[in-house]
Amino acid sequence: MKMQRNWYNTRPAKNEDFQAIAAFPQNEEELYYMFPKAVYPLTAEQLSEAKRHRYEATVVTCNNEVVGYANFYEAIPDEHCSIGNLVVHPQYRSRGVATFLITAMEQLAQEKYNATEVHISCFDANTKGLLLYAKLGYKPYDIERRIKYNGDPIALIEMKKAMNG
Repeated sequence: MKMQRNWYNTRPAKNEDFQAIAAFPQNEEELYYMFPKAVYPLTAEQLSEAKRHRYEATVVTCNNEVVGYANFYEAIPDEHCSIGNLVVHPQYRSRGVATFLITAMEQLAQEKYNATEVHISCFDANTKGLLLYAKLGYKPYDIERRIKYNGDPIALIEMKKAMNG
């Protein structure tokens, strides 16, 4: 599946993309939101290892530069797919990349897995993420207590969206 709109395109992620993607999280908190099990600073090796246990690693490109990344950490045919490791290049944030990428992942979930729902999780402190997911039609259905990298408690808000068609 390849999606294209104006200046953004999607394609499967390649291992050589991971060096650029590793630079997207600007601090330990951003990395935690994107990839809670990773150790800051993120490395291409951590991304490559994670890809082995995930599905449909996908990048967004703009003028052949990788500007966004996501995958599924769960892909259950005829049920649901769960989007994970979502991150956008710092210079491309608030420019529609995340929306484009989530839409592409939803399309992939439907076309390849016949998913009736797509799930996404977001930490309570990630206000921009929560507002974006709500705008895209995701509804909270559960809250999980987690412990941040610094030992503080944080809420992981589980959200889902029904796929129509």
